[in-house]
Amino acid sequence: MKAVRVYGERDIRVEDVDIADPAPDQVQIKVKYCGICGSDLHAYLEGWGLPTHPHPLTGKTVPITLGHEFSGEVVRVGSEVTDLKVGDAIAVEPLIACGRCENCRAGNYNFCNAVVAEDGAGNFLGFSQDGGMAQFANIDDVFAHKLPEGMPYELGALCEPTSVAYEGIKKAHLREGQTVAVMGAGPIGLVTALLARIAGANRVYISDVSEVRLDKARELGLTDTINPAKQDVEQTIKADYPNGVDITFECAGVQPTFDTALKVTKRTGVVQILALFGHPVSINLTDDVIMQGIDILTTLCYNNSFDTVLGIIDNNRGLFEPLVTKKVSLDDAIEDGIKTLASDKSQVKIMVSPEL
Repeated sequence: MKAVRVYGERDIRVEDVDIADPAPDQVQIKVKYCGICGSDLHAYLEGWGLPTHPHPLTGKTVPITLGHEFSGEVVRVGSEVTDLKVGDAIAVEPLIACGRCENCRAGNYNFCNAVVAEDGAGNFLGFSQDGGMAQFANIDDVFAHKLPEGMPYELGALCEPTSVAYEGIKKAHLREGQTVAVMGAGPIGLVTALLARIAGANRVYISDVSEVRLDKARELGLTDTINPAKQDVEQTIKADYPNGVDITFECAGVQPTFDTALKVTKRTGVVQILALFGHPVSINLTDDVIMQGIDILTTLCYNNSFDTVLGIIDNNRGLFEPLVTKKVSLDDAIEDGIKTLASDKSQVKIMVSPEL
């Protein structure tokens, strides 16, 4: 079959590879769509998250088939699988977990102790096990989630990034009527803002230095946009809410936006971090956090969220459809997909389809 394979920093290829039979507890799917994520860009540009030594759970090293935001149709079923059948449409929850350690047994399988790798390799398909940027993929049955009846496969592929945002909404305990600020209008920031609106937030501000990204936010109905290059974010928000917002979602992952998040959050409010930071951040813990009563929360991936998120997307298809801004074939996945996403800020979610 054809697959997009990453070998290391700036070494990525479309090539033919074999695929094994599905294990007894797996299904094999024909991939319909696979989204390109910012972490895929980091894997390509920097070799980030890739196993250079045998992964402690999968035993895999590079090369790896890229892709962790994907959906597909079941074409083969392992002998022990009872709740899926050939023809089922599924979204893939791409986590790798042992299912036996303390965290897995507690339901926190996104923090599986058995997947911690010395070389920093990730706990995802597409990083430490072959992923979905291919014609076919083998998926553990517990991580294959049926799509709601009639849901388009491209919306099914949006479940993974939406689950990242949903985990932050869930952990921050966002309630109807609260006020929200979102730092960063990339894909996760946009989805977080949409979910905040769906959850009943009274006001949702979204901030980004890219006017192109803010244009996309406005296209999605997020009208309270702020460009820090043109406006003071704190002054703009506090002109409406002098005490600040209830919850700020940090979706940019840089020092300036983290600083702003603390400034625009009210005393006793919440700063929920969704971004991964490429560099350490400094913080005045006493003055800016403790004395303000602000809770700083973090998330990593998600757990036990996919079925809920699929329902949310299904009930709000019109909000999520504009997030898919481009579709490309496997042959064009590198030039028109990965490299384009790295340079074109107007793109939100580029989908790779083996059927194009």
